[in-house]
Amino acid sequence: MKKAISLFVIIMFIAPAIFGQAKGLIYDKIVKKGNEAYFNVPVGLCEDYPEETTTKEIMRKDMELLKNSGIKLLRISFGWDAIEETKGNYNWLFWDDYVKMAVEEYGITLIPYVCYMPQWNSTGAQDTLWFWNYPPKEYEPFGDFMTQLVTRYKKWIKTWELWNEPDIWVYWRGTSEEFAKFVKIGSKAVKSADPEAKVVLGGLAHRVEFYRELFRDHDISPYVDIINCHNYFETWSGYPIENITSYINELSDIVQRWGKNQPIWMAEVGYSTWRMESSKISADYFAYYDYEHTPEYQAVQVFKTLTLAVSTEKLSAIAWYEIKDLPMAENVIGDNNNRNLGVAYYDHKPKPGLKALTFFNELFSKKYKNIGSKVEIEKPLESAVYSEAFENEDGSMILVTWLQSNVFGGRTKDNTGKVKDTRKEKVSFEIPVGFNPKVTIYNELGEGRECKMAKYEDGELSLDDFPVEGGKIYIFSITK
Repeated sequence: MKKAISLFVIIMFIAPAIFGQAKGLIYDKIVKKGNEAYFNVPVGLCEDYPEETTTKEIMRKDMELLKNSGIKLLRISFGWDAIEETKGNYNWLFWDDYVKMAVEEYGITLIPYVCYMPQWNSTGAQDTLWFWNYPPKEYEPFGDFMTQLVTRYKKWIKTWELWNEPDIWVYWRGTSEEFAKFVKIGSKAVKSADPEAKVVLGGLAHRVEFYRELFRDHDISPYVDIINCHNYFETWSGYPIENITSYINELSDIVQRWGKNQPIWMAEVGYSTWRMESSKISADYFAYYDYEHTPEYQAVQVFKTLTLAVSTEKLSAIAWYEIKDLPMAENVIGDNNNRNLGVAYYDHKPKPGLKALTFFNELFSKKYKNIGSKVEIEKPLESAVYSEAFENEDGSMILVTWLQSNVFGGRTKDNTGKVKDTRKEKVSFEIPVGFNPKVTIYNELGEGRECKMAKYEDGELSLDDFPVEGGKIYIFSITK
């Protein structure tokens, strides 16, 4: 029930043949050497498996979807309350079969988080519905549980995320000081059970100040190897998706100032395909254009979000939430967005978003770097045009541009959600390439055509007065 999804959605080591490709960046900080550092950010998916509704058939279908999409990274959850429902008695449910199947049969890198206080150790034990988000009566049992969990699965899993979204009451009703104490005990247990394992700090929902307190005031840095953050701008937040770069940079500043420059993951990010007849999407977001929060526009948002995230050069891994929708009858925390975040429907039929994610992974499969500072852009004053540019290690390039949909102050008060986006702008680009390029323009689904507007002269590629329309994304592949 609670593990169906969170409120705000509310990698490995058995043999090199299985883990050789995945091992690396998800553990490591992207280290830049001047302007010559190229990198690649693995992009995977997330899925929760509530004990009440999960079957092995569902798990197998999930694995097949990952396989068919070429995705090798998956964030899952282990529920402490379900596995150790009574103290000292462990029920591993379907996990033994699942972990072995995912890793050995499908070559998946699992990046699990561990969450949910068992009732016997909850300070809110009398709360029969919400006991699992209270701080513990005793802290040491968490260490005991992590020892059991890590020892059991260390052959297959090499990262352990301790808790989920501790900055919001939905997952943690305690203070940041109490959470720091809790994580330190869990971290010591992980390292004792498997010295090779990496400890991931529970994914931040949105309150950056909570992480700042953990690092600045409670000395959490020596106990965590990786930090994780989540993002649902334009679903459970009124912020434009373009603000995701500021969010990532603010977290990076924390680990640079008070940490040991730990790698950063965004191992939970999403955009729902649910909307009512009115424009209300959630308590914090109202749609404006009629395409927002549709399956078709989710695909645009997938590509847009991933482009923005990797442009920061601050992330080591990304996981989109989630594989598939939940049935409307399933209980969840929060609202109907929770049931409609999948890149596939509940029956595993793909949405356009899955194709967009797959295309992103294909286009960004090489090592790349951000070259936005080298691209000259000419656009109107007060323009809504947004662009990112990348150079691959082989010299080829990627340019992505769109009109920002959520513009503060640019929407009317009525929020009818029926507005047609008729915006059109023209933008010009000049990009130093050094070779006579072939330019292909794609949409979010990877459907491409030759870009006949592209011109090359004296080492410069120019796109003059290129028309950009609202609600669309334009992806240029520039190759030799």
